[in-house]
Amino acid sequence: MKIAVIGIGAVGSIIARELKRTEHEVTLFGRTERSGFTIYENGESTFYPYGIENINAHDGLQFDVLFMATKATALKRLSRRIPELCHSRTEVVLCQNGMGYEAWFKNSIPAAVYISGQKHEDMVEHFQDSRLIIDSQAYEYLDSLIEDLKITDLEIIKAADFEKLRYEKLLINLGINTLTGLSQNTAKIFDKHNVAELTKRLLDEGMAIINRDGEIIEAGFREKALDIYRGYNREMGTSMYYDITAGRPTEFEFIQKYLHDRKGNLDTPALDICTVLLDAHEYERGRG
Repeated sequence: MKIAVIGIGAVGSIIARELKRTEHEVTLFGRTERSGFTIYENGESTFYPYGIENINAHDGLQFDVLFMATKATALKRLSRRIPELCHSRTEVVLCQNGMGYEAWFKNSIPAAVYISGQKHEDMVEHFQDSRLIIDSQAYEYLDSLIEDLKITDLEIIKAADFEKLRYEKLLINLGINTLTGLSQNTAKIFDKHNVAELTKRLLDEGMAIINRDGEIIEAGFREKALDIYRGYNREMGTSMYYDITAGRPTEFEFIQKYLHDRKGNLDTPALDICTVLLDAHEYERGRG
């Protein structure tokens, strides 16, 4: 089986490392050519000498499975390049935060991603988790790969209730990405009572939007989300936190704005304010 991982950052490096432990032919792509990557975890740094090719210089080879592990902000541009790497049955696994980009790819398989890490200049710090959740339908290539991954630390879990689980991950991102991004602080902020109270209102509004046409998310999920936040490493940031502090584009179009655009006539004051502030961040950097 021919497999490619596109984007060797906080998520892609973990996926790539584990895929390289299988017997499949695995090709890694990034924006530039590199001789490998470094992962820091459990107090140790390890260099993995797996060559990374420049995706813009590649041609010829087609793959059976593509893992798209770039930021969601890069997907629209990459969607014009990806067909050259695919045959008619290639399965494209989308490993991004948020929702609203699946239609850009043929045979796309959205995943709820639970891999927490931070991309530093010359390494990736892996905090916790190595898990992707996808829907439960049958796949030509991915089903075989899931079996082969049992010897690795990467889990790909097929879930019958994937729609619910994907919306839950969207809500997890809504709460923690919004508050860490706007405060420019790490998960330690959820120890503050007023931050937790604002997060509750934000989660309640997000749940109301998702449940407009029928209950998908149960009311108890709010407390589950807060428990997840409190369980994170206190110094762990989020993709939105790292993007805002570095002055990069954020994924707010696929998280906060995605929900806000679907609110209809619902009253969502917390989401309204947060969306405006994040939109202003994009505008300040000439992307609004």
